[in-house]
Amino acid sequence: MSAFLLSACAGPSGPTQEEIAAEKAKVVADAASARNAADADGQITIGLAAPLSGDLKDYGLEMRQGAEMAVADLNAAGGVLGRKLVLEEADDRCGIEDASRAATELVRKGVVFVDGHFCSGSTIRGSEVYGPADVLQITPSSTNDLVTDIAVQKKITTLLRVVGRDDRQGDFAADWIAANFAGERIGIVSDNSIYGKGIAARLIARLKAKGIAPVIQGEFVQGQTSYNGLINKMKDVKPRLLYVAAYHDDIGRLTWGMRVAQLETEVVGPDVLNNTEFWSFSEGRGSGVRFSDFAPAIERPEAADVVAKLQAAGIQPSNYSLNAYAAIQVFAAAAEATKGTDAAKLAEYLRQNSVKTVLGDLSWDQKGDLTAPNYIWYVWQDGLAVRQ
Repeated sequence: MSAFLLSACAGPSGPTQEEIAAEKAKVVADAASARNAADADGQITIGLAAPLSGDLKDYGLEMRQGAEMAVADLNAAGGVLGRKLVLEEADDRCGIEDASRAATELVRKGVVFVDGHFCSGSTIRGSEVYGPADVLQITPSSTNDLVTDIAVQKKITTLLRVVGRDDRQGDFAADWIAANFAGERIGIVSDNSIYGKGIAARLIARLKAKGIAPVIQGEFVQGQTSYNGLINKMKDVKPRLLYVAAYHDDIGRLTWGMRVAQLETEVVGPDVLNNTEFWSFSEGRGSGVRFSDFAPAIERPEAADVVAKLQAAGIQPSNYSLNAYAAIQVFAAAAEATKGTDAAKLAEYLRQNSVKTVLGDLSWDQKGDLTAPNYIWYVWQDGLAVRQ
């Protein structure tokens, strides 16, 4: 519906208010019909919204693996509220308009809960569809501050996360930089995405509070094949460290360009660098690149059984697969506790209670953010991300 509503602002040729109202009514009617059909079959329909195609599809496929395992495990244990879970999925390609389409598709299928989205911009756009449709949404990966900040502004109470906020990741990086690069030249750049800008803004603010100003600060366009402008500036300024708030592909290509230019500047980035494709994009020149991420869920004793099941199925567990698994655990626990699937009641319960998951005991503040996320450092060495 968001995509449809936005098109109404395009000009005189856009849909009329009557057409908008009719389309909205049709979505609501389709959702009600689908939910009634699921009830009649003794089922509960939930959704997965993720990038299942495109450049970031690997992350979406990891989410799918975790979600499918969670549904299978819950169904084997008797389902939720004594009913079988059915998982529907929608590909949002980590896009904004694609997220509107994917969210509307899932709502029309009668979902009462959505595990997603992956990208922060997609999660925000999706929440505009799920909130009015009485669908609980838990993102396993969207870390941008705006995800829950905007939800609060728009009075959407049905959005939570099982992952930390970027501001805490930015603080973590800023404190490390201040302790280890005091008096050194540093640079901070982002890819102009919601994800990248959010991390960079928090990092810059935290460093400013510590009296540290970057000698390079700016944004670049995503998906470039050449970063000569930035690299030439670095040759002039010679920063000891460059923090790149961007996705793994851009950081990989930029790292390659810096190494070819014989720049020894240390490269630091965010959690999205925990992706084996980074090494390919760096063309084998990514050794020494540092990134922050959560302590691996695979090491948690609570995740041991699920990790073993995934590995037995030939799947290497990741934080994203286990986060997606945990999101469904959270939904199931809230549904059992409230004896229903009303999104507002589920969200209210979760803000007041903790839930046992493969990630440990999780609890949330009033914004829907985790109360205690933890970050650690990793460094790429010879094709492997090594915990520091």
